[in-house]
Amino acid sequence: MVGPAAVGWVVEKSRILVDRVATKRDFGSLGSHVESRFFEAVSLWGLLRLGGLSTFPESLKSEIGDTVRKSVESGMHVEPLLRRVRFIHAELMQEFFEFCAATLPVAERPAAMQRLSAELFDGMERLVLFVGKNFAQCRARWLAGVARGRITLVNAILEGQPIDLANTVQRLGYDLTLHHVALIVACEEPVPDRAGGLKDTALKLLEAAGCSSTFLLPVGTTRLWAWGGRSTARPTAFRCIEKPLAVPAHIQVFSGLPGDGIAGFRQSHFQARACEPLETVGQTRPAGVHDYGALELLLLLGNEMAAATDFVVRELGPLATDDKATAALRETVLCYLEQERSVAATAELLYVAKNTVLYRVRKAEQLLGKSLRELGEDRLRLHSALYLVQKLGTTMLVPREQEAPPAALPGRRSA
Repeated sequence: MVGPAAVGWVVEKSRILVDRVATKRDFGSLGSHVESRFFEAVSLWGLLRLGGLSTFPESLKSEIGDTVRKSVESGMHVEPLLRRVRFIHAELMQEFFEFCAATLPVAERPAAMQRLSAELFDGMERLVLFVGKNFAQCRARWLAGVARGRITLVNAILEGQPIDLANTVQRLGYDLTLHHVALIVACEEPVPDRAGGLKDTALKLLEAAGCSSTFLLPVGTTRLWAWGGRSTARPTAFRCIEKPLAVPAHIQVFSGLPGDGIAGFRQSHFQARACEPLETVGQTRPAGVHDYGALELLLLLGNEMAAATDFVVRELGPLATDDKATAALRETVLCYLEQERSVAATAELLYVAKNTVLYRVRKAEQLLGKSLRELGEDRLRLHSALYLVQKLGTTMLVPREQEAPPAALPGRRSA
């Protein structure tokens, strides 16, 4: 179908095109040998298509597929490869048109050029689709292999297994001797890696914490583990960052406390993971970063949900009833205790009248069977129970149709 002379022309033409591409910065580099083989394969396919072949020979598939694999492993994107295909297409088209103009009678040229254009365009479009699909498959396999290796290595670090520090740092591309802070970034549905995606969100947050180095590890399509590091000082804890931290509404972010070296790398991650269960209980959490430092007391108090719920019901007694009126009493009492029993400060914060605060406090005292000014050591227990309900929601309360037990008696600690 294509004789030796045509193949020789392809080889010579490919060498010329390779030299031209070497001067173009936006094409990147495949290496001289790979570049030549790829140009020869693409040019030969153009000739075969003009000769009537409609499917890729296996030898060309293998050659082009090998170039795609090497470009993936070198970190090249698919666009430079497709740019080469289009460049060769344009060069071949010009050569063939010039050949037609030089060898065919004037009357035959339009039909011949139209056929050449249609056939070569179809052939190159087929090649573009083949390269694009092959690249996507090859990259997915390569990334899966890299990700599996990294996840295995990171899990070994998190489990406290002995590691070769220098080798591990090289493989991860991240210095484990830095001061670290960890994030877990998650969403319910997969989102593209672009602005507003998991990686973009993690990088912006770690930059806000003052991190100069980052390490991102996808664990599935809806979850990302991330670390940021600094060499001179610890990153800023997220609860201490003054400027607002923008987190897309479809994404949840959990953060650990800053720590040092491998121990800090490990501990900060586990602290971030400890925050996640709070998203599955109680009320919907607001958007933003759910920082371990800000949630530490809640995590300690509510670590065992069954025990925490029992504690809340016992301490609040009738105030543990789940209805709007009792909710207003709980909100007022919590604010009243936090404001050191100041009626004026409580009224200002809750946007209600002072008499409303006084009424609610007296009503709560009647239900509790004790004065809020004479709680003694029970103040911490009552405050903790109210705090748990505020943070974890009404799942800890007694439904309206059930009767809440009496509150714990003054001067007697609950069992």
